[in-house]
Amino acid sequence: MTKLVLSNIFRFVVLIVLQILLLNYVSFGGYVIPFIYILAVLMLPTRVGNIPLLLIAFAAGALVDIFCNIPGFHTFSCTMMAFVRVIIGNRMLTRDDPNEAVIDVPSVHTVPFQTFAVYLFVMSAVYSFTYCLLEAFSFGNFWMTLLSMLLDTVATWLLLLLSQLLISPQKK
Repeated sequence: MTKLVLSNIFRFVVLIVLQILLLNYVSFGGYVIPFIYILAVLMLPTRVGNIPLLLIAFAAGALVDIFCNIPGFHTFSCTMMAFVRVIIGNRMLTRDDPNEAVIDVPSVHTVPFQTFAVYLFVMSAVYSFTYCLLEAFSFGNFWMTLLSMLLDTVATWLLLLLSQLLISPQKK
């Protein structure tokens, strides 16, 4: 249990620092900003309660907002993504067979690849759509906002999936 808590704290710190120091300054064409720090929330154990999950997501978004000097965009988007995880994400991650072990930490190594890829895509889409709508704060330039949403979603999804595939599976 302590090892799981420490590994989640380490992942949380590393991903937020990576987002703040590196990825916030990466912009492809001015429209695409990949968000890797949301992986810290998405890889929290499925047995974490709903309230702690939402509070951790709120804290992660608030930390990124503080260091990016943005008034609550990441906080709201990350909390919204955690809320969607509570509603549909945990259902995507549960196994059909009750005799199998419960998935502790969702990753590409513990969940079937297709299921995990869809899970990451849905959560990336929720985060990116919320963030881009807050950033645009209008539908005046609808097509550019939609393009930004789609490109952010795909870039974030690819980055999250690639980071998962590059991490070697933990040996038990």
